[in-house]
Amino acid sequence: MRKFFIKPSYCDPQMIWFDHGKTCVQPDEVVYLSSLENYTEFHLKCGKKVVSSRTLGVHEKQLVEKGHFARIHRKFMLNLQYLKRIESVGEEHIAHLTTGDKIVVSRRKARTLIHQ
Repeated sequence: MRKFFIKPSYCDPQMIWFDHGKTCVQPDEVVYLSSLENYTEFHLKCGKKVVSSRTLGVHEKQLVEKGHFARIHRKFMLNLQYLKRIESVGEEHIAHLTTGDKIVVSRRKARTLIHQ
């Protein structure tokens, strides 16, 4: 028998839901997402990490619609509100975030972000 969880009707449609509707977070609280094979780790502004059983690709489809999110690498998706600068070190590109975190940016995505 399959269980279905229904989100309460008072919920903000902008919220991101985890654990079959038991946990939620505001998109503005998400700094970046990282891929853990078939799971996704959400890195939050408060320093907490939340793991989702969905892939980064599934979350990408949802978050691009909510705005401010961009896939910057096959393993990372970034909330552009937290992007401070992009540094080029040889062939590698590093995104410096307002939280102090640093994450890798693909060459192709770095060119796109730099020219925005």
